[in-house]
Amino acid sequence: MEPRLLGARLSWLVDALIGIGIQMSAGFIMGFLAGYAAKKVAKVVAVVLGIFILALMLLNYYGIIMVRWEKLVGLGEEALRWIEAQGTSVATFVLMNLPMIGTFTAGFIIGFKKG
Repeated sequence: MEPRLLGARLSWLVDALIGIGIQMSAGFIMGFLAGYAAKKVAKVVAVVLGIFILALMLLNYYGIIMVRWEKLVGLGEEALRWIEAQGTSVATFVLMNLPMIGTFTAGFIIGFKKG
Protein backbone atom coordinates (compact mmCIF):
# COMPACT_ATOMS: atom_id res chain seq x y z
CA MET A 1 0.00 0.00 0.00
CA GLU A 2 1.28 3.45 -0.89
CA PRO A 3 2.24 5.68 2.10
CA ARG A 4 0.23 8.62 0.77
CA LEU A 5 -2.95 6.51 0.63
CA LEU A 6 -2.33 5.17 4.12
CA GLY A 7 -1.81 8.73 5.39
CA ALA A 8 -5.16 9.83 3.95
CA ARG A 9 -6.93 6.99 5.71
CA LEU A 10 -5.20 7.72 9.00
CA SER A 11 -5.94 11.47 8.81
CA TRP A 12 -9.66 10.70 8.78
CA LEU A 13 -9.24 8.54 11.88
CA VAL A 14 -7.12 11.18 13.64
CA ASP A 15 -9.71 13.88 12.85
CA ALA A 16 -12.51 11.68 14.20
CA LEU A 17 -10.59 10.89 17.40
CA ILE A 18 -9.74 14.56 17.97
CA GLY A 19 -13.41 15.47 17.56
CA ILE A 20 -14.49 12.82 20.06
CA GLY A 21 -11.73 13.89 22.46
CA ILE A 22 -12.86 17.51 22.34
CA GLN A 23 -16.47 16.45 22.92
CA MET A 24 -15.51 14.29 25.86
CA SER A 25 -13.26 16.83 27.59
CA ALA A 26 -15.71 19.69 27.05
CA GLY A 27 -18.53 17.49 28.32
CA PHE A 28 -16.62 16.59 31.47
CA ILE A 29 -15.66 20.18 32.26
CA MET A 30 -19.17 21.49 31.66
CA GLY A 31 -20.63 18.63 33.68
CA PHE A 32 -18.31 19.28 36.61
CA LEU A 33 -19.16 22.98 36.67
CA ALA A 34 -22.89 22.29 36.31
CA GLY A 35 -22.83 19.67 39.06
CA TYR A 36 -20.93 21.94 41.43
CA ALA A 37 -23.34 24.82 40.82
CA ALA A 38 -26.39 22.54 40.97
CA LYS A 39 -25.49 21.34 44.45
CA LYS A 40 -25.05 24.90 45.71
CA VAL A 41 -28.35 26.00 44.16
CA ALA A 42 -30.17 22.86 45.34
CA LYS A 43 -29.26 23.60 48.95
CA VAL A 44 -30.67 27.12 48.74
CA VAL A 45 -33.81 25.96 46.89
CA ALA A 46 -34.43 23.19 49.44
CA VAL A 47 -34.23 25.61 52.36
CA VAL A 48 -36.46 28.22 50.67
CA LEU A 49 -39.00 25.61 49.56
CA GLY A 50 -39.06 24.02 53.02
CA ILE A 51 -39.65 27.38 54.70
CA PHE A 52 -42.39 28.18 52.18
CA ILE A 53 -44.22 24.89 52.76
CA LEU A 54 -43.91 25.26 56.55
CA ALA A 55 -45.32 28.79 56.28
CA LEU A 56 -48.25 27.51 54.21
CA MET A 57 -48.93 24.77 56.74
CA LEU A 58 -48.79 27.25 59.63
CA LEU A 59 -51.10 29.74 57.92
CA ASN A 60 -53.47 26.91 57.00
CA TYR A 61 -53.44 25.65 60.60
CA TYR A 62 -54.40 29.05 62.02
CA GLY A 63 -57.12 29.51 59.39
CA ILE A 64 -55.55 32.57 57.81
CA ILE A 65 -55.53 30.88 54.43
CA MET A 66 -57.05 27.70 53.07
CA VAL A 67 -54.65 25.54 51.08
CA ARG A 68 -56.12 23.06 48.63
CA TRP A 69 -53.36 20.48 48.71
CA GLU A 70 -55.01 18.29 46.05
CA LYS A 71 -54.48 21.10 43.50
CA LEU A 72 -50.77 21.14 44.29
CA VAL A 73 -50.59 17.39 43.72
CA GLY A 74 -52.43 17.89 40.42
CA LEU A 75 -49.77 20.36 39.28
CA GLY A 76 -47.10 17.74 39.92
CA GLU A 77 -48.98 15.16 37.89
CA GLU A 78 -49.33 17.60 34.96
CA ALA A 79 -45.59 18.24 35.06
CA LEU A 80 -44.89 14.50 34.94
CA ARG A 81 -47.16 14.09 31.91
CA TRP A 82 -45.35 16.91 30.11
CA ILE A 83 -41.96 15.33 30.88
CA GLU A 84 -43.20 11.99 29.58
CA ALA A 85 -44.39 13.61 26.33
CA GLN A 86 -40.94 15.17 25.78
CA GLY A 87 -39.15 11.87 26.38
CA THR A 88 -38.68 10.81 22.76
CA SER A 89 -36.95 14.02 21.69
CA VAL A 90 -34.64 13.82 24.70
CA ALA A 91 -33.78 10.18 23.93
CA THR A 92 -32.88 11.09 20.34
CA PHE A 93 -30.67 13.95 21.54
CA VAL A 94 -28.89 11.69 24.02
CA LEU A 95 -28.13 9.05 21.39
CA MET A 96 -26.79 11.65 18.95
CA ASN A 97 -24.42 13.14 21.56
CA LEU A 98 -23.48 10.08 23.59
CA PRO A 99 -19.73 10.77 24.11
CA MET A 100 -20.32 14.29 25.40
CA ILE A 101 -23.34 13.32 27.49
CA GLY A 102 -21.50 10.40 29.07
CA THR A 103 -18.57 12.53 30.18
CA PHE A 104 -20.94 15.38 31.13
CA THR A 105 -22.77 12.97 33.43
CA ALA A 106 -19.52 11.76 35.00
CA GLY A 107 -18.35 15.35 35.48
CA PHE A 108 -21.74 16.35 36.89
CA ILE A 109 -21.63 13.57 39.49
CA ILE A 110 -18.08 14.45 40.55
CA GLY A 111 -18.88 18.16 40.65
CA PHE A 112 -22.03 17.51 42.67
CA LYS A 113 -20.05 15.48 45.21
CA LYS A 114 -17.35 18.17 45.48
CA GLY A 115 -19.90 21.03 45.79
